[in-house]
Amino acid sequence: MKFAIAVVLSLFALPAAAAELSSEYTRNNPQRDCRAATQSASNPGGFVDLVCPGPSGYTYQIRETDGRQAITYGKSQRSGMPTFGAFNYAHNTVEWRMGRVNGKKAPVAAIQRFYLADVNGDWKTQILVVSKVGQPNGDGACVIGYVSANEGARANDRARALSNDAVSFRCGRDKPVVETKIRQHVPQF
Repeated sequence: MKFAIAVVLSLFALPAAAAELSSEYTRNNPQRDCRAATQSASNPGGFVDLVCPGPSGYTYQIRETDGRQAITYGKSQRSGMPTFGAFNYAHNTVEWRMGRVNGKKAPVAAIQRFYLADVNGDWKTQILVVSKVGQPNGDGACVIGYVSANEGARANDRARALSNDAVSFRCGRDKPVVETKIRQHVPQF
């Protein structure tokens, strides 16, 4: 009997499992659905920051410069993503991983596919970038992982598994996960 009571009591001592995240998707055409927030004054083609709508009133910002894109999801005072060295562009669909923020359903992570050019200009490398979504309370935005995206559904599953760590990931302190196969394409941390 004492053993049964000890087992029951130990179950209450276990930490609560992380809440399961769900997915919502946005698909934006930057020229139609996004607005220019800032642009290089000295060189109009130098860079442009586009703000695009996301779920639950959240937005994301695409910085386009010199044939490269970097994206920051949610609220953030700093860029949430270093760009790749290679010419690149992001797919226009974002998978938002939805959880609870202050008791309300809100995005806590984002997954987006990037295409990278090789030295011949061919778009052969695909990478899923998994990012933490910046929150109104000041919890910043940053990349939490890079997944090789050439394996289809298995890559999406790995990216979703990484997104489950978004809430506890500490931007500026924790290092993003980088799959070995794509390490040479990813900015160094």
